Amino acid sequence: MCPRVRAAVAKIKRNRRWPMLDRLPIPNWTRNRITLLGDAAHPMLQYIAQGACQALEDAVCLGENLKKYGGDAARAFLAYQEPRIERTARVQSVARFFGEIKHVHGVSIQLRNALLAKRTADDFEYFEWLYGYKG
Repeated sequence: MCPRVRAAVAKIKRNRRWPMLDRLPIPNWTRNRITLLGDAAHPMLQYIAQGACQALEDAVCLGENLKKYGGDAARAFLAYQEPRIERTARVQSVARFFGEIKHVHGVSIQLRNALLAKRTADDFEYFEWLYGYKG
């Protein structure tokens, strides 16, 4: 390893704990002419790597509804949030569940590992709803 890299790595503080926070899904992201998207609307844990993906899906949906409803932002915001709340709530819940699976203890570790070992890397059976989304 390069001496400069070694010197830099030695200075990294590894004693920090970075809390991972999410929130239970909420039923409304909009008030009048203000709406939320991304983490402001649906913060989620990183275990299925969907935070940025969901924010991008929000942006596309919001843009389509702003175009559809022209100057009526309040109507566009409500139309945007309707399909997105259900989807992002499911993603939030699954991300939390995967965090629980990752951090099991005791005999549960062997059970988790045995179940996951039987799956192939290209098996998306349980995630078609996520990765096959047509929005």
